[in-house]
This record gives sequence, structure tokens and C-alpha cells, in this order.
Amino acid sequence: MSEESVEIVRRVYDVAAHRDAETVLALYDPEVELDVSRLAVHGAPGGVGGVYHGHKGLRSLFGDWHEAYGKIQYDYDELIDAGEQVISVVTRHARGRASGAEVEQPFALVWTLREGKVVRVVWFLTREEALEAAGLSE
Repeated sequence: MSEESVEIVRRVYDVAAHRDAETVLALYDPEVELDVSRLAVHGAPGGVGGVYHGHKGLRSLFGDWHEAYGKIQYDYDELIDAGEQVISVVTRHARGRASGAEVEQPFALVWTLREGKVVRVVWFLTREEALEAAGLSE
């Protein structure tokens, strides 16, 4: 199941890059939990923070980011098979909608999947924090 989970996360990034919202939503469980609370502690990019629930929460979270930044591109640098979870190490490239300032922000996400669907995603500011959360401390 873990290689399949890695491929599902890869697919999320691929279809999101093409702005295919319908296909992206189909990859997430309707009750998905998106936890960006660790970003809020450090001044969340795009003014978001907390925990979002379901497809409505998913749309809200990314809608807020896209409202603040206009154009956003995510490049995943690494996908790590963590057994029950997948860790993605990504860099978000964005341009502030109001300021026009270029922003580059690294993140690491811990993805939990069940029955071929994303059920939980937790954002971390560093790869090391994500590895520790998944029980893979180096």
C-alpha cells in the first residue's frame, strides 16, 4: 500500500499543478483533515492557520492562499515512503497579489491515506519536523 500511497500523493501534486480541482478533490476523502496549525505559530503564509475539514475546508485553505498570492507553484523535492504515511518535501513559489513580491517557502507535509484517499495532511516548516512526526527521526 505504501508505494500506492506515494503515487497518490504524486498525483495530487500533478493534477493540482494543472488546476484540475475536480480530480484533486476526488483524491481526498470527503472528511479530510488539513492541519496548518504549525504554520500559524510562525506567521502563516497567506494568513492561514488552524485545522480545515472536508472538501469545503480544502477549498477554503487553498482559496485563501491563492487570494493572497495570485500565482502559486508547488515543486516537490522529495516523496518519502513512511510506511503508513507519505512525507513530501516541497517548495512553494508564489508572487504576492498586492505587493508583487516573489516568495519561496519550503514545507514538509505528512500525508495519511486510507483506502486510496487522502484522509489527513499536516504541514511542517522543516523536513526534520515531518520525519519526527512520522516516526522517522534521523
